[in-house]
This record gives sequence, structure tokens and C-alpha cells, in this order.
Amino acid sequence: ALGALLELKREGRLKPRPLGGDWRGLKTLYKATVPAAFWVALSCLMSFFFVGPNPYTPPTVRVYFLVPVEAPGWVVYAALPLALAAPFINALIVTFGEEFGWRGYLLPKLARRMGWIWASAVVGVVWGVLHTPAILVVGHNYGRPWCLECLRAFVLLTLPMSFLHTWAYLKYGVWGAAFLHGAVNGWAGAYFLLYSHTFGNLVWSITGLYGAATLAATAAVFWLLANPTARGNKAVFKNQV
Repeated sequence: ALGALLELKREGRLKPRPLGGDWRGLKTLYKATVPAAFWVALSCLMSFFFVGPNPYTPPTVRVYFLVPVEAPGWVVYAALPLALAAPFINALIVTFGEEFGWRGYLLPKLARRMGWIWASAVVGVVWGVLHTPAILVVGHNYGRPWCLECLRAFVLLTLPMSFLHTWAYLKYGVWGAAFLHGAVNGWAGAYFLLYSHTFGNLVWSITGLYGAATLAATAAVFWLLANPTARGNKAVFKNQV
């Protein structure tokens, strides 16, 4: 993000815009999180028929960030209402910086040369590959360190994910992409409250082939319905963050 900021400053194309002086700006940015809710809901619904929920409700829930952590089940379920704040909190603390580099700089830079579709695909692959240290060293998202298959599965996930973030960027700017990213990080874990027995499964986990398939379907729906490339070209090329 810092490199993108310095490069945009050097090129004289940095024209940030504020969130807005009232709740309307925040409400608009939350619209960018709709694809994340759609994807998680679709994945949970379809898994009920394909893999079935846990045969029992365990007294503890394995919460996964970089490594699995045991937590009392009631604590996790009581915290679910806080999930509504996840996009906002994650965007402020983590995802805006990442999205400023991906969508604020690299994506439009590539789109000038190859168009939005190919640019989104390239960013998606690079995005996944750059998670290599976290996936191989600590088993991020899969719980299995040094798993090359996990890395390939994650790239298949970030590829359609990139198209959804392009959609959010073209409609709502970098902040919109950051809110969507924050929503994905905050809400995807809900899948494992119902289907924790799929964690680390490269086929049926939400981070496996199944999750990539439902994510690709979600990306197709939002691209076909919203036609983002027709809406956002002028705003994007002005680099309105």
C-alpha cells in the first residue's frame, strides 16, 4: 500500500475522497458487502445438501485465524452480532491498506493495458500467490503447513474473489473494496460454525474447491447483473479512493 501511495503521488494521480460527513457514506459502503453475504449464505445452504451439518453441537468451537484456537461455543455464538461491525473494523485496521495497493493502484494500471477482465484475473492470481508464506509456514486457512495443494486451492479462491473486488471497486471505490474484503474475512468463518468438519478439506471446505465454485457463481451473478465495467471507468481512472 505504501508503494502504491508513493507511486500515485509521484504520478500526480492521487485524489482521495472522504467517506462522507454522515452515515449515508457508511451505508453506501456497506452495500459493497452484499456479495460476501450472498457467497457465505449460498455456501452454507448448498452444503446442507452436499455434506450435511455437524452431527452434534460441540461444547467448544475451533476458531481459525492463522492457527486453530479452542473457544467455548457460547462465546462464539454470543459474538455473532459483532459480525455486522466486521467490515468496518477490518477496513479501518487491515484491508484498506491492502486494497489500496491491489485495487487502488495495480488493478487500474493493468486494466489500461489488458482490460478489466484480464486485469482482475492477473491480480487474483498474484493475490493468491503472495499468501504463500502464511499458507505454507503456518497453514493459514487450511491448518496444514507445507501443503502445496492448499496453495493451489487458495489461488482458485482468490481468482473469482478478485472479480468481486473489482466489482466493488468500480462501484464504490477503494473503500468499497476494503469493506468487501473485511466482510469476507469477518463472515466466511460462519461457515465453520455449521460445517467445522470440512475445515482443511480441499474439496468441501469454503476455502476449497467447493468454496471457489460458489464464489465463482457469486462473481458471475454480480458481474452480469451490475455490469461494473460500464459504470466505473471514469471514476476509476481519476483514482478516486
